[in-house]
Amino acid sequence: MVDDPRLRRRSRRLRVRIRIVVRVETERKETVWEETDALIVNAHGALILLATQVSKNKFLTIQNANTGEEILARITSLGPRFMGKAEVGIEFIRPAPEFWALVHQPQDWQSSPLPKSRRLVPQKV
Repeated sequence: MVDDPRLRRRSRRLRVRIRIVVRVETERKETVWEETDALIVNAHGALILLATQVSKNKFLTIQNANTGEEILARITSLGPRFMGKAEVGIEFIRPAPEFWALVHQPQDWQSSPLPKSRRLVPQKV
């Protein structure tokens, strides 16, 4: 077993704040949109802040507010709530290092281009 968590990661984490829009279906089958931030990102997912109540293993759509690109992700962990928002760990369905549109990416982020996607228009909830 590896003691150093950095050695267990599939791709290096970066502390950046990237504006995102999250779309998720509630338990009542209503679609909810939330503008929020990704706080830590990597080629496989992110740590995001989310006010919407969600559960582990639920799927959601993430849109990069800067580029309009979107990607499907799964909730992998739920952290503590603070001031109405929870830290939520998400994992992309497939690695997508280009999704974050960072100028400088770590070497272990193997590039895989995203397919062209439709742009979402956030709706106020």
